[in-house]
Amino acid sequence: MLAWGRRVLAHGPLARARRRAWLPDLAALAVYAGLALLVNARLWLSGGSAATADNTLDHAQFLFFFQHAAHSVVHLTNPLFTGELGAPFGVNLMANTALLGLAVPLVPVTLTAGPGVSYALALTIALAGTATAWYVVLRRHVTRHRGVAFAAAALAGFSPGIVGHGNGHPNLAAQFLLPLIVSAVIRLRSSTRPVRSGLLLGLMITYQVFLNEELLLFTGVACAVMVVVYAISRPRPARADAPRFFAGIAVALGLAAVLLAYPIWFQFRGPQNYHGPFTWAPFYWTDLAAYPAYGTNAVAGWLGSASALNDDPGETNAYLGVPLCVVALVAAVALWRLLAVRVAAVVAALFVLLSFGRTIMLRRSDTGIPGPWRLVADLPLFDSVITPRFALVVTPAVAVLVAATADRLLGSAAPDAQPTEAGPDLRLRKVLTWGLLAAVLVPLVPTPLHTSEPDPVPAFFTAGTWRQYVGTGTIVPVPPDPYSESTLRWLVATDLGPSFVDGYFLGPTSPSVRIARYGPPDRPTGLLLGQVAASGAEPEITDGTRALALADLRYWHADALVLAPRTNDDVLRQTVDDLLGRSGQPVDGVWVWDVRDLVQ
Repeated sequence: MLAWGRRVLAHGPLARARRRAWLPDLAALAVYAGLALLVNARLWLSGGSAATADNTLDHAQFLFFFQHAAHSVVHLTNPLFTGELGAPFGVNLMANTALLGLAVPLVPVTLTAGPGVSYALALTIALAGTATAWYVVLRRHVTRHRGVAFAAAALAGFSPGIVGHGNGHPNLAAQFLLPLIVSAVIRLRSSTRPVRSGLLLGLMITYQVFLNEELLLFTGVACAVMVVVYAISRPRPARADAPRFFAGIAVALGLAAVLLAYPIWFQFRGPQNYHGPFTWAPFYWTDLAAYPAYGTNAVAGWLGSASALNDDPGETNAYLGVPLCVVALVAAVALWRLLAVRVAAVVAALFVLLSFGRTIMLRRSDTGIPGPWRLVADLPLFDSVITPRFALVVTPAVAVLVAATADRLLGSAAPDAQPTEAGPDLRLRKVLTWGLLAAVLVPLVPTPLHTSEPDPVPAFFTAGTWRQYVGTGTIVPVPPDPYSESTLRWLVATDLGPSFVDGYFLGPTSPSVRIARYGPPDRPTGLLLGQVAASGAEPEITDGTRALALADLRYWHADALVLAPRTNDDVLRQTVDDLLGRSGQPVDGVWVWDVRDLVQ
């Protein structure tokens, strides 16, 4: 009888009803997965060989990060550091957004299918996972209506900003943990087990550090604003909740501090650490006219409505369109008494203002109105923030406003509420709600990322010929380039075999100046070859120039110089011949100068 009862419970009407209740949620997740695959369709169809055409350099950098994570796991080396770039000093990867939170779990994929497939998979997980997480959080805290949560979460997970960062910034597209962190902070106030809740939050904070610290900083600021708004709006419950809340926060921060002690020390005090200011950060800002405009990566932009302001498809953080901006503003005013709306409105307003940077620009013209960011722009850590990315917080806040508005319009029409009345009013509210959602969201439906095929890697690297010319020393590309995409792709092709003196990464300006810059410290010979590559003019080579070149080769611990086909390669080859007093040799698609005897 007991066994029969179990079968009835497992297969009876109640069990079937429970399974049916999950079907809409599973359908939502399937749609998110389909949208993520659509965005990455060209990457998948290429089998991982294609690059994101709107940002090939950062795409190549993340291929290196995926390959390095796999190499570290296989060879049991430090995943926080690499000696293959910026030799002879190397690169602090903990300070270079190496996306270890996804790169390490995807090591089996990288080893079997290559880093290009890992990139496509990571970006697919990032987009679908972010939308899914927002779906769960919106259902838990904002709306009972699955359809409303689905639409608002799609906005939060596939916003123009997140999809734009699919162009070489999977670390910024991977926001799937941030909604869960926000939800965990909210739930601390009512938790009956603040220690357990704090431990869970601490683990999420720790993991987010290995996805992206910049987004964690933004989320921390947003959560602080959320707590302040709640305390002001509900002072009596806030006082009652304070002991549980702060106990949970203390546990979370304490656990994160213990788990992150070494990685954070390594980032800020380990080899090749650097600090701000990022000298290029002030040149990034969000135009006031960007929010009501459309970006290039959405359906509206694809149909010809893209704003001329969007000249960087990788940073489409603020392009929401007029309809969505109007709905958000109306919702903030009309539904201000709702706590979720009040919190979302204040967060959105603050981060809109921060995204403007030091001064507010309108259609690329300086209005002369200072932005609030100016108050903190020169503080440590803040001096390295790219302010347009604050808009990445605005979109989910707007999604909350949209969800609250649609939920309010539908009222008892929410299917979860089992309405008892029907009629013209109910039908009208449904038509109005879904028509409104379509008007604000359909123009933002993402389109597939553009891709391109990178230049083929010379056989000198793919066939392993480089091993005949490189021992324990380094390869010097001609010219060494701090924005070298080729170096990254050559390293991936050789499974991180040789070490290169250049590369695209963030590091200190010099051994004595720790201010951040791209690439390794400059050397006279590297600067000379860079000028030749840019101008095509052969320089005058003197004994002094040759002496500097020899000193630089020894500084680099060079074994060989390598020149691949490129613009002005003839004059570059002649310049290196003159510098070294010997001719380069054509080998497997490149020109090679073996300098081991000179350096020794």
